[in-house]
Amino acid sequence: MADGLAALDSMIERVRKLPSLPREAAPKVARAVEGELRAQIARGQSPDGKPWQPTQDGRQPLRNAATALSVRVAGNVIVATIEGVYARHHHGWVRGGVRRQILPLTTMSDSMARAVRGAVVDEFRKTMRGAP
Repeated sequence: MADGLAALDSMIERVRKLPSLPREAAPKVARAVEGELRAQIARGQSPDGKPWQPTQDGRQPLRNAATALSVRVAGNVIVATIEGVYARHHHGWVRGGVRRQILPLTTMSDSMARAVRGAVVDEFRKTMRGAP
């Protein structure tokens, strides 16, 4: 009987930790988002998976855009930014007006959602198992 009460107390303690789950998961989520964005850039695709328009000489554009990528945690929010000439390409503010979107603006891709979900589920399982 005492073992059952101890187990119940332990579970209650773990459930009480759930409100802090977003804060605890945020660094893992940021790493997952960054990894997904870097892979997308390497593929030469916009966040929705559409290939970027090739350069005038037919090459893949923005091959070094990942060097201007920054992903950080601000509370429970993940902030991704792109700087320099790559930001101008992202908005289409370049000669020729060709827009090559790098960061998601309104929704995230399925692959990004899977990466985020995986990071959150890992943290949830860690919390509910009682792992340190």
